[in-house]
Amino acid sequence: MVDRADLREGGEAKIPVMEEQLNVGKREVERGGVRVRTRVVERPVEEAVRLREERVRVERRPVNRPVTDDDLNAFREGTIEVRGRGEEAVVGKQARVVEEVAINKEVGERTEAVRNTVRHTEVDVRDLEAGGGENGAEGASHSSPTRLRDRM
Repeated sequence: MVDRADLREGGEAKIPVMEEQLNVGKREVERGGVRVRTRVVERPVEEAVRLREERVRVERRPVNRPVTDDDLNAFREGTIEVRGRGEEAVVGKQARVVEEVAINKEVGERTEAVRNTVRHTEVDVRDLEAGGGENGAEGASHSSPTRLRDRM
């Protein structure tokens, strides 16, 4: 508090009147996200395919007939080769894109009401009687900083 002696000697008493103001700003924060991981998974598949196959057969048959000119021409040494052929399954793979996963961000805005409290100084000025008491039952009171300036 202020010493009364300072005021009698021409001093001055100062009471700071303060007021808080609410300053609302914003900052960027992380709000989560996604992690997309890919992996290659194998699964067995089966497909039926029809395959052709040749078999060479040799048969001996008993025959009883007279000899022809063709039989006489074939009556010499020789070799006949007959080979059998067949098909076998051949597997080929071809990769194809069958789906895409798109990852993107959507930006939106929202309005949020920010609530808080602010403080300020209130000054009460009361007139005192010459005897040291307050004037009147309640005394004259001023609480507004503007009214305080008007009185001075």
